This record gives sequence, C-alpha cells and structure tokens, in this order.
Amino acid sequence: MKIKRALLSVWNKSNIAVLGTFLSDQNIEIVSTGGTKNVLEDAGIRVTGIGDITGGGSVMDGRVKTLHPKIFGGILADRGNTSHLTDLSDLGGLEIDLVVVNFYPFVQEAVEKNLDFSKAIEFIDIGGPSMVRAAAKNYHSVLPLCDPENYAEFIEEYEKSNGQISLEFRKKSASTVFAMTATYESAISNYFMKDEKSLPEIVNLNLSKSSSLRYGENPHQDAAFYLSEGQTETWHQHQGKTLSYNNYADMESAFNIPQEFSNTACAIIKHANPCGFGLGGNSKEAYLRAVTTDPVSYFGGIVGFNCEVNVETAEELIQPFLECIIAPSYSDEALEILKKKKNLRVISVGKKGLTDEFSIKSVAGGYLYQQKDSQQGELEKLEIVTEKIPSELEINAMQLGWKLVRNVKSNAIVFANSNQLLGVGAGQMSRIDSVKIAIQKVAEAGLNLQGATMASDAFFPFSDSIEIAARAGISTVVQPGGSIKDAEVIKKANELGVAMVFTKIRHFLH
Repeated sequence: MKIKRALLSVWNKSNIAVLGTFLSDQNIEIVSTGGTKNVLEDAGIRVTGIGDITGGGSVMDGRVKTLHPKIFGGILADRGNTSHLTDLSDLGGLEIDLVVVNFYPFVQEAVEKNLDFSKAIEFIDIGGPSMVRAAAKNYHSVLPLCDPENYAEFIEEYEKSNGQISLEFRKKSASTVFAMTATYESAISNYFMKDEKSLPEIVNLNLSKSSSLRYGENPHQDAAFYLSEGQTETWHQHQGKTLSYNNYADMESAFNIPQEFSNTACAIIKHANPCGFGLGGNSKEAYLRAVTTDPVSYFGGIVGFNCEVNVETAEELIQPFLECIIAPSYSDEALEILKKKKNLRVISVGKKGLTDEFSIKSVAGGYLYQQKDSQQGELEKLEIVTEKIPSELEINAMQLGWKLVRNVKSNAIVFANSNQLLGVGAGQMSRIDSVKIAIQKVAEAGLNLQGATMASDAFFPFSDSIEIAARAGISTVVQPGGSIKDAEVIKKANELGVAMVFTKIRHFLH
C-alpha cells in the first residue's frame, strides 16, 4: 500500500525539511500544523494546513489542533473495512498514510528544569502521542514515524521497496511508538508522584541499551549498560578497551570519592573497595601518596582524580598496569602520553558527574529501591565522648577517614591520617577481623599508625577493637555509636588516652 498523504507535526524539527522534500518529490501530499508547517514552507515545500481538513484552526493556546474526528478517522480507518471508509467519507475526512510526530520535550523542559506543576503541564503532549498510537494500532495501513534519527532509514526503505513499505518495517515502527509513549508517560507519572518526603508508590523504569559488554561479573554471564530513555552518558571514553561490567561499578567510586574533598585528591579502587587514597599539592603527589596505601593491591586498579590530569601525573600512570583512569579532564599532552598504553581506559566526566539520587537492586524476585548514601552532614556536628579532646589535625584525619569508610564494604574499618588512607579492613563477618586485617595491611605497606585515626562504619559491639588499634598507635576513633556497650567502649578509650567522637550516623555498604 503506497503512501499518498502524510501528516507532519513535530516539536523536534531536525531534518524535517529533508524528509518533507523527499515526500514532496514522491508526490505525497503533506498535511501539517503551526511551526512545522512554517519550516516546511520556508524550505519551498507545498503544505496543506490542518485547518483546511478540520475546517478550523488551533484553539485554547494550541492545546487543541489535531484532536478532531476527521484527523483521527483518517488515521484509524481500516482500509480493508468498507464501513470504516464510508464513515470517514461521511465525516469529510481523508485517509492519512504516514504520521510523523514527536512530542513536547517534557523531560528536558519540565523534569530537568524542575518546573512547578502549573508550568510543567504545558509540556505534556496530548495530540502527538494520541496520533502516533493511533497510527501504530493501524500499522497495516498507516506508518508511524517519531524519531528524526529514523528518517534516513525510512527513506532507504521507501526507495528500496518503491514505496511499498514492508509489514516488517511497519511492525518495527509501531513497536518503537509504544516504547516511546510508554517512556513519555512514565516520565510524567514519576514527575507527578515525586514527593521529597517519601519514596514513590510506583517506580517506572524505561531503559535503552547504551552498549553491550563483553560479559558480566564473569565470562559466562551476559551483560549490557542501559540508560534512561533520552539520556546520554555524562562521561567520555578517550581510549582503551571496552569498559567491563566491574569497571562501571568501580569507576563511579573512583570518581566520586575524590569529589568530596576540596584539596587535590586521588582514589584507587580495587574490587569495589578503595585500596588507596591521598591528598596532595598536585595530582602526581596525590596519586603517589594513594599508591603507598597498598603498593601491591593497586595493580590493576581504577584510579580517580578530582582535578585535571597533567603530564607529570600521566607519566606515572603509565608505569604500572591499571584498568582505568577517570578524572574531570586531561591536558592534551597527558592524553598523548596515556596513548602509550593503548588498552588503558581513559575516562573524563562532565559537570553532571556520575551519581544518581537512587539505587535499585534485584533480589528475592523483586527489587530494592533506596536513596543513595550521599550525605555526610554529620561531619559538622561530631560529638566528642571521651576525656581527651582531639586536635585540629586529628579532626581532619577523622573527617578524611569518615568520608572513606562509607565507601568500604561492611564490616568496614579504615585507618587514616590527615592526608591519606593508611589501611582498610573490608567485608569481614566480624568488626574485630576487619581491624586486624587493616593493621596487617598497614604493616605490609611499611606505614605506621602513630597519631592516626580509626573510622568504623558502624558501632563497636565491644572494646576489644579499640584496645588492638590503640596498641598499633592510633590516637583517635570516629564511629556512629549506639551500642549497648558504648559506655564500656568509651571507658576503655579513656583508659588508653584515645579521643573518640560519635557521628550518630551509620554507613553500611553491602
């Protein structure tokens, strides 16, 4: 069935004149509205106004212009049903064979700009989704086209089939429409259900595959990276192998940890945990300090910065084997140096960063949905619970340790001083085992804990961890508190001359 008449009504007018010119060259009548009509006519294309069919123009500030029986009858009429065609004739309507429509940009204009509801509703498209849904329902007779990226594919199909668009192409186009309208409606639904005080009753996820991965956590697992419909990556890969499943998870931590510091900072992530962190006067100094935390484990890690990577740092980064470097930017000279390691993944991140507000996880046949643990306001109101008062330098060490410990798998213990991570105990079944492992890592790295702090993501159930850490040299402890043994733990800290502060906030990470 050849296309004789097309309805064009688009918000996104990219390539619409190109498409209109092609249709006109095929002697296809073009019906159009408002701004689309103006663009087409400016390109010298002959257009029939929608009002010439409906007998009237748009009303209610443009809210109603295509919502008319003559238009929807022309789209929905089954060409194989005589009564449908009779009804259409009685209406005075005309058959419409191609519907080219895209919608008001609700996400870009209402959601991303956080408009209030009175303004947001003006970006809810009614006629557009209705028309393409009608065309998709009647796909045997009517072809819907809603993405400017697909115009070229349509033109190719038209030319290849001499205008006899295949049923396969029509079904594919119809499927695209329903995916697009589902995404659009979900965005509106989520916006209306948005409540700062509670999680939504319904969570609509509309995801499109951004890239296929070589495999998941292990080679026998398939995996891909998905983005919310209409969104693009906030980062750019300059070089290197395709990112792996595990790279995605680790690079977020590698980038976000340094962003919490105003001084130049570098984090090294290995198997979801920070194995190195350092502050410095420049990126090279911060990186080299981070390496000293664990000179063995950082091999094959992901390195993140909160500053531009310069030549001197790049020269250091190509010495060992690293999986990935992630930073806000790189100097041109640094990028040239990093090319010496062709498999090294080099990522730069835009201003939007990498962190979403919520996280979701499949479990037990359902999904867990939560706010991400991204706030640390408790650092502004630490409660000193011991006789010993920590010095300013010790407070700085505690703040550094506390920022890091929430990024370590529970049970988590972090040893730190005021400018670097010294040791990590991660993911152990008992907190005391995490303490022992962290002390062992400090010793293996040739560092020492004299005057350092111990940060714990949750309370200490007993005082034994404090005793062991104090013998190793720590002078301060930062922890949430809240144990029934708090008094015993505080008493032991006083006996050992260790300063302790409570944050009253726990940071488990599973």
